[in-house]
Amino acid sequence: MALGQVQIRSLGRGRDGTEVKIYTRGGDKGETTLLGGVRVSKNDPRVTAYGTVDELNAALGVAIALEKGNPSGLSSDDLRSLQEDLFTMGARLAAADPERAFRKGTIPALVEGRIAELEAWIDRLDADLPSLDAFVLPGGSIVAAQLHVARTICRRAERNVMGLLSEQPDLDEVVIPYLNRLSDLLFMLARYANHQKDHKDTLWLPQRRLRDDNR
Repeated sequence: MALGQVQIRSLGRGRDGTEVKIYTRGGDKGETTLLGGVRVSKNDPRVTAYGTVDELNAALGVAIALEKGNPSGLSSDDLRSLQEDLFTMGARLAAADPERAFRKGTIPALVEGRIAELEAWIDRLDADLPSLDAFVLPGGSIVAAQLHVARTICRRAERNVMGLLSEQPDLDEVVIPYLNRLSDLLFMLARYANHQKDHKDTLWLPQRRLRDDNR
């Protein structure tokens, strides 16, 4: 199940022997069903939020696939753990009553301790990288470039979840700090991937550009 497909749909046969199809036609009029059965518009802020988290998860999937063919020292298992976190987050965002779903055991919790783990990961990467004194232009190796794409989607997911807070003030308080820290981690992972491939950071140096333009 992708986050954009809230209801679990499996191909094959149901218990009564009838064929089960991936499509339900339930969203043909622009509505979708949250976990818990509530119908909302597909442009509902909650759908936008978990849809962007789903997009971020897919972008990470591309990074994992690229890493396999262009190894840069990143752990696919570690990256996949981020995908697990994002699926949990998306499920909570897609639930009409996430706390009730959590109590019933339908959705796992995104624990606050996970943020500390991301911070420790960032610190380990930072210790292995040269210091920065300027902004970095996205790019470099193919893996690093994809991680930068994921980073920008992560920032958009953060903005979309912030927009949701005005309507859902009881939203899981771990979500925003997690996304904030994850975007930092993705930046560091992109730098690390470039470092491992001997790609130097391409720095944004506007003063040098201004000097060149004035010659």
